[in-house]
Amino acid sequence: MSHKRTIAVLLAVITILACATALAKNKTLGIDEQRYLVLSAPTMVGGTLLPAGNYNVKHEMNGQTHVMVFKQVNGTAEAKANCNLVPLAKKAETDTVRFTVNAKNQRVLQEMTFGGDSATHVLVP
Repeated sequence: MSHKRTIAVLLAVITILACATALAKNKTLGIDEQRYLVLSAPTMVGGTLLPAGNYNVKHEMNGQTHVMVFKQVNGTAEAKANCNLVPLAKKAETDTVRFTVNAKNQRVLQEMTFGGDSATHVLVP
C-alpha cells in the first residue's frame, strides 16, 4: 500500500471514530443534551414565569442532579428546573409536553418527552 493511501485510510478511520464518539456522547443518558421547545402561552418553569415563545432547552448535570435550562431564542427569558429522567419502554416517536395548572391559575410545565429519546424529563416541583 502506498504512503498516500495509508494516510488516507488512517484519516478516514479517525474521522469515523470521531463522529461515532460525538454521537454516543449525545445519547449517554438515552437523551439528546439539547432540544427545542415552543411555549404557546406564558408558562411556569422551575418557579420562573416564561413568556410564550421559542426556547432552546439544554439538559445539564449538576453533580448527580439533572437540570433543564430554558433559554428564549432571540430574547432574554431564562429558567432552570431540576428534573428526573424516567426510562421509556422504547424510544419516543414524537415530542410530548404535559402541563398542569397551579393555584394561581398559571400553566406549569410538568414533563417533556422528545422524539428519539429513551427517557422522559419529569420536572421537580
